[in-house]
Amino acid sequence: MIPFLVFITCMFAVFGAYLLATRGTEEKRKRLQQRLSEALLYSKRSGDEEVQLARQELMSEIPALSRALMRVKVATSLRKMLDQADLHITVSRLLMLALMAGLLAALAVSMLTISKLLMVVGGAVAAAVPFLHIMYKRKKRLNAFLEHLPDALELMARALQAGHAFAESLHMVSTEMPEPIATEFRKTYEEQNLGLSLKLALENLSERVPLLDLRFCITAIMIQRETGGNLAEILEKVSHTIRERFRILEDLNTLTTSSRMSAWILCALPLFVALAVTFMNPDYMSVLWKDPRGHNLLYAAGFMQLTGMLIIRKILKIKI
Repeated sequence: MIPFLVFITCMFAVFGAYLLATRGTEEKRKRLQQRLSEALLYSKRSGDEEVQLARQELMSEIPALSRALMRVKVATSLRKMLDQADLHITVSRLLMLALMAGLLAALAVSMLTISKLLMVVGGAVAAAVPFLHIMYKRKKRLNAFLEHLPDALELMARALQAGHAFAESLHMVSTEMPEPIATEFRKTYEEQNLGLSLKLALENLSERVPLLDLRFCITAIMIQRETGGNLAEILEKVSHTIRERFRILEDLNTLTTSSRMSAWILCALPLFVALAVTFMNPDYMSVLWKDPRGHNLLYAAGFMQLTGMLIIRKILKIKI
C-alpha cells in the first residue's frame, strides 16, 4: 500500500509542477490571437487564409528558462525538430513531459521489483517515448512533403510556361497543393513577398525541410538565376529525376522483401524461443529469470540482439 501511495503522491506532485510552470499560457495565446484578428479585420486577405504573424520560437513560457534553453544547442535542435514535425509545443513542455513519464515509469517498476537497473531502464524507455513520437511525426511529415514535391514542381513549371512570375508560382503551390507542402511554400512566398531575397527564402525552406531532393531543386533554381536558362524545363527535369528515384526505391523494396522478412524472423526468434520454453518448462528457465547470473546473461543477450538488429538495419537500408 505504501509504494502505491508514494506513486500517486509523486504523480500528482509532478503534474502540479507542470501546471504551475505553464499556467496562463493559453490565456496569453488567446489574447494575442484576438489582437491579431482585430488588427487584420480590415485587411485585404480572405478570411479563410490563416495568417500567423507571431513566430513560435520560444523555448519556454518562462522567460528566464527560455533564455537559458536558447544557449543550449540540444534545445535548439529539439525546437527545430518540433517545427519540422509541426507540433505546437515548447521545448520546456516536452522536457517536462519526458521527465514526468520517466519518473512515473521508474516508480511503477519499483513497485514490481527492487532492481535499480530495471528501474533506470524502465524510466529511460518511458522518457524516450515523447522523443520517439516526435521523430515519427517528423519523418511522416517529411515523407508526405517529398511525395507531393514532384507534383508541386510540375505545377510551378506549368505556371512559368503560362507566363507567371516565379513568386506567383510559389503562391499557386501554396494554394492548390495539399499539406504539408502548401504550408512550407506559403512561408517561402510570404518571406520573399515581405522583402527577403529569394535566395534567403529558399535557403530557409531547405532549413525547415531538410530533404536532399528539395536541396537539389533549390540549387538548380539558384544556378538558373545566375547563369540563365529555361527554368520551367529545369523544374520538369528535376521532377522527373525525383520520380525515377521513387521508382528505383520501390523496385529495391520489392527485391529485398524476403531479406527484410528474414531479418525480422531472426530478430524475433530468440525472444519467442525463450518465452515458449518458459511456458512449456518453467523450472528449466527459472534459473535464467531468477538467478543473478541469469540476469547477466539476459543483459548480454539483449545487448548483442540490439547490436545485430542495428547491423541488419544498416545493411538493408540502401540509399539512392
